[in-house]
Amino acid sequence: MRDYSAAFLALLTAYAKALFTPARGRHATAARRRRSTRVRRYAPSPAPVEASAPPIPKPAPRLVPPRESFPADEVALVRPYYPSHERDLDRVRAEATARLHAWVPRPGPSGDLLAAPVQPRPGEFDELAALVRTWNDQRTRRRGEVAV
Repeated sequence: MRDYSAAFLALLTAYAKALFTPARGRHATAARRRRSTRVRRYAPSPAPVEASAPPIPKPAPRLVPPRESFPADEVALVRPYYPSHERDLDRVRAEATARLHAWVPRPGPSGDLLAAPVQPRPGEFDELAALVRTWNDQRTRRRGEVAV
């Protein structure tokens, strides 16, 4: 218990000491402020700007009217390189799609090709189909709909 209280008191005194000592080191700028080393140390301060003379506003630049006018029917609205670029993109896409389809295997016949084809027996799914129809009729009656 004695060691515990001694350690606690030592920690408490360290906190109190740190609280009342002034800051030191790189971030201790509260007491004094140093100039940056990038600034020239003896550069003269700039002259104060006179507030008495208001600045003279410059007129806004005016656009020069066109020398000649063109009828809108003769002007191409799309630059010529744009349609050619679109055609090139379409061609590249078509080639990429063709390459992709060449790599994808086509689905072939599945199952045993040498076995005789399986013919469904008549009436094999008739019972299931009748049960499904009955179930659908019951559902429509519950909803209050007319059976079709």
